[in-house]
Amino acid sequence: MTVVKIQNKDRLDKLIARLTMRIGRKPTQQEVVDVSIRMADERFDELLSRLNQVPIIDDDKLKKILALPEELSGVPWDTSAARYAGADDAEIYGN
Repeated sequence: MTVVKIQNKDRLDKLIARLTMRIGRKPTQQEVVDVSIRMADERFDELLSRLNQVPIIDDDKLKKILALPEELSGVPWDTSAARYAGADDAEIYGN
């Protein structure tokens, strides 16, 4: 048996209360978690989008990212206008 700490215990309790009113019996926390896991598995992409805070890079995005330096190669860069926030930046970027 694994113990899982739930940070949103109040929300779980409210959900169980709402379910109790609708189905006429109080479901156990285990039942609610098991059904939630099945629902999350059925809606995996939605779950992934809610959990993933970092954007997913697909093949199209990767191609655009890799092509960007070539697209910008003709843009003139004025190195004298570059200002860096701190001494470390100046060391890293060479100014």
